[in-house]
Parts: sequence; C-alpha cells; structure tokens
Amino acid sequence: MTSKRNNIFLLRWRYFVLLLMVALSLQGCLGIGDSSTPPNSTSITQNSSGKQVSVTQNLFKGKIYLTIDHNLWVIDGDNKATELLKNGNIYDPALSPDGKWIAYVAMYKNYSDLIVIPSNGGPQRKFLDGNGHFYIDSGFPKNTYYWFVQPSWSPDGSHILFLSDLQKNFVWASLNGLFANGYFLDLQVFSIPFNNPAATPQALAYASFGDGGDRDASFQPGHSGSSQIVYTHYAYDTKTGTQQVIQLFMADANAIADHPGTYTPVFDSGIPVTPPDTQNIQPAFSPDGNFIAYVRRESASSMGLYIMSTPEGVTANPNDQNSENKALVPYKSSSHLLSSQYVSQPLWSPDGKQIAFLEYANSEFDLWLVNLSYNAKTAQYKIQGSPVQLTTGGVDGVSRPVWMA
Repeated sequence: MTSKRNNIFLLRWRYFVLLLMVALSLQGCLGIGDSSTPPNSTSITQNSSGKQVSVTQNLFKGKIYLTIDHNLWVIDGDNKATELLKNGNIYDPALSPDGKWIAYVAMYKNYSDLIVIPSNGGPQRKFLDGNGHFYIDSGFPKNTYYWFVQPSWSPDGSHILFLSDLQKNFVWASLNGLFANGYFLDLQVFSIPFNNPAATPQALAYASFGDGGDRDASFQPGHSGSSQIVYTHYAYDTKTGTQQVIQLFMADANAIADHPGTYTPVFDSGIPVTPPDTQNIQPAFSPDGNFIAYVRRESASSMGLYIMSTPEGVTANPNDQNSENKALVPYKSSSHLLSSQYVSQPLWSPDGKQIAFLEYANSEFDLWLVNLSYNAKTAQYKIQGSPVQLTTGGVDGVSRPVWMA
C-alpha cells in the first residue's frame, strides 16, 4: 500500500496514457495526417517497438532536444542527430539560456533525480537527489522519497524551476483539517539557485490537495525584471468538490517568499487565466513572453492548439475578483491553430515563427510542425500551409521536448 501511494504520480500518468491509447484505437482517426515516412527524412535509430525513427530535418532551424526510449537525443536543421545519453530513464530535458547546461530527470521506481550535465559533454551532476527510505510515524507509513519532474530555467539561467512533492510531509493539518494524517502527494512548483543546489528549494506555486497538483510550469521570458510563471493547475470545483477543474494559472514567482504565511494550498498565489468550465493544459510562452500557446480539450475526441496573449498586471493581487476578471480577458480572443484527436506539448521555435507539438497516430507519438503568421491588427495567429511531420517511428510522449537556437 505504501508503494502504491509513493508511486501515485507515475500511476496516474500511466493510467491516463493507457486510457488515451484505448480510446484512440476505438475511434476513427481525426488527426492531421498519417505517420508514413515523409520524403527527405533521415533514419536515426530503431526504437524499442522495432520501428525506424526518422527525422525530416530541413524544415526548421536550431536544435530540438527530446527522448526516444528515454534516451536523450538532439536533432537540428542541418541533418544532424546525436544520441547524447543512453540511460533509458531520462525525461524532460531542458537547456539553459546560455546553451551550456542540460537539466533532465532520471526516473526510478520510487523516486527521481534532477541531473545537470554540460551540453558539450562531461560528467553528470546529481543536482537534487530523490532517493530515500520508508519509516513509521505514529503508526502511519511514510517515506523520504521524492519526485522531481519537468525542470526549466529562469530567463537569466540563475534558477532551475521544477515540480516536486517536497512538501508531502509538511504540516498542512491546520488548514481546515484537510490534510490530517495524510500525505500531500500533489506536485507543486519550486525553484532552486543553479549555483547553490544545497539551498532549500523555494515554493513558487501551491497545489490543490488531492487532484493531481501542478504541471507544465515555466518562467516568462523576454521581460526584464519579470518574475511571472505559468502552469497547469488541477483542482476540484469549489461548489461540490467532486468535479475536476483544469486551468492555466499564472503567478508571481516571488509572492510566496515575499509574503511568508500569506499563501497556502487553500489560499494560493496563483490566478486562473482560463475559465473553469473548459480544460486547458500545457502552456508554453513564446520567446518574447508576449503569448502563450496551449492545448484545449474541445470534446471527448478532439483537442485544439491555441495561442493567447499573455495577461499582464494580474498576478500582484491573485485573489481579487477584479484581477481574476482581467486575467480571463485574453483567453476570449485566443487564436485557434488546429484541432486533432490528440495534440500535446507545444513548443515555440526560437524565432517565434513556428510551433512544434506531439501528435498521436498509428500507435505512436511523433513531432509535427506548423509555420505561423501573425496579424498585428487583429492580434491573431494563423497557420501558413499545412502541418508537416518532423519525426516518424515514435518518440516518447510523456517526456517534454525543448527547442533552442
């Protein structure tokens, strides 16, 4: 029983992926294309499914870091593909803004480690160690194992942001008695100084107890002095406490540290920037920080890729009704790029002129690409031409890729 509770993050995610694959196998394809090998593609490896993974590399500029069979790869627009690490347990690579470091997660049965390596090769550095042990506390089984997932960097490279259950043993019992005698297993947003991994990680955003926590967090780039973050927030509705509410949130990354004792999982520093009646996930800031690409659940068999303007001036007073109303305004004017049966993990090109994303078809996840055009008068994005396929054969669908210059 203790093992199941300790592995709740992995179990929930694997269950979601299993249900997704079953649903897709039973429904007709509503996707944007098939996974037949496109022309001008180069085979780079054979994955564990026995398929040749190929990349069409003359369609983009820069470098895309991703995982195949949870080994770390980098592909670029100059017909080069390199396997950087062959560990078989790698997730969520993230490149530092100066391009010198790669942070990633090494996943194990009961925990994960946050690792940093030089991007040009060199020894691995265990940045945060999630290994621990089991023990009994007042008759209750507990442990000191921790999960670290989805690292990303601050725009100046001084901090690494990540998700973790670091506060699972925190004394939240005073908050309406909600957490007495129970783990706070939900993932929350933290950061730690890159030059001081021994420092105590700082909480940047809290989770809502019992419904999956936070996901997909990142700092807003391109704005000097900005400390805003965006993330997906999972919660239950406040009226009945039984309906899942999945929204994009923004927060001032300094709010919790600057106002000790003010914010809690019940009274959080985050503010919703999407409405509660529609599921929106996986936000990704544009390189200049002025826009957010995200995925919207449109129906039981359709997901959409959208872009909205970044709400500004709303994170200072996150629990104020006027701020909440203002924060929802950009969502109403979102640009719709495409709809498909399954689309996830949007990532912008370094110049902001393209977006890549993962699409599921023919029992595999692959990267696709769209070219963007922007109308300054209408403040709307559109796709130029049709989506094109970057990979065939299958890459990891539960590991977040990153695109750098």
